[in-house]
Amino acid sequence: MARQEINIGAAPTGVGGDTPRSASIKINAMTQELFARQAQLGTAATQNVVTGSDDFTPGRVSMMGHAGWGSTPISRSPTDDANELPRVSGLFQFGNGGINLPNPFVQILQIANSGGYVWQTAKAMLDESVYMRGRRGDGAWSPWRADINSSLFAIGIGQGASTGELMGLSAAQTASPNKANTGLYSYYGHPDGVPGFGAISVLSQAWGHDPQWRAQLSMAVSGDGIHFRQFSVNPGAAAPNWRSILHNGNAISGVLNAGPSGALPINSGLIERGGALDNWYFRFAGGLQICQQRFTGYTAGVTRNVAWLAAFADTPVAVFPNIYPSVDWDMSARCYGNSGSYFFMSDRTLNNVVTVTAIGRWHA
Repeated sequence: MARQEINIGAAPTGVGGDTPRSASIKINAMTQELFARQAQLGTAATQNVVTGSDDFTPGRVSMMGHAGWGSTPISRSPTDDANELPRVSGLFQFGNGGINLPNPFVQILQIANSGGYVWQTAKAMLDESVYMRGRRGDGAWSPWRADINSSLFAIGIGQGASTGELMGLSAAQTASPNKANTGLYSYYGHPDGVPGFGAISVLSQAWGHDPQWRAQLSMAVSGDGIHFRQFSVNPGAAAPNWRSILHNGNAISGVLNAGPSGALPINSGLIERGGALDNWYFRFAGGLQICQQRFTGYTAGVTRNVAWLAAFADTPVAVFPNIYPSVDWDMSARCYGNSGSYFFMSDRTLNNVVTVTAIGRWHA
């Protein structure tokens, strides 16, 4: 109801005002409404409110912005310790350093309960870093641990198998891998990628002790190639060539010329082989080559020319340890080899099997 005014009449006797009875009726009606409303009030109606956002006096009533909720975080000084924040759930800010912080400038979300379980999430104010730590049952604080996000560790996001599902991807790049920071990147046909592999994923790491240094691992998407390198990104420092990692899929494959330095070119195998049982070769990364040729039948006085399956760089040592089955062990045979062939001439015309083995070098 609206407030009822009691007419007190004219002084000094109250002539013309409410009679005692009518005044009492008004008083009863208004006090009845007041007490009815009081009965509906909660306990907060009889408690004191907090005096500030950092007032954690037990029993006081919170207001908007208390403990940093709905307002700015509670500011802390450089001498304050993040280990000793009030054991409450709230928002705190260290804008000018502090003790036991993961970063000098952070805003901390703290969740706490009376059992001594406290968790803190710190968000850096000057970059995208996020850190977490906690304590259990008033025990020791765990170390701050940095969350991985796309600002600190390059990674992409794509559509997963189900609608609305997201999956992590390597971050697609058009910039050079020579300038990649820490993260997982993908490249396609980039000139600074791995020769011979158009589609690659590169895991790149900036070294914590000196961030100019990079270590990179490349994994081919459409092949079996794995490559690595280490280099500096400082101006004037050239990125080195990629080095291939040998595995069971490429150790026995095409061998490339190591040259005088002995360093194998990229994507070279250790051993190369070819041919069949009666005509084969093995070529080794260090330059050694072994060829073997087996043939049947020859004509007396006519040179039999047998080409090596793989050419030598110089005249190899060629031997035929046996002629099988031998009809005449002391028969005369003249033979020699050069870089491309083996030449055999006998004094007899036979269909015996001759096995010739040559050892030499396929490069200097």
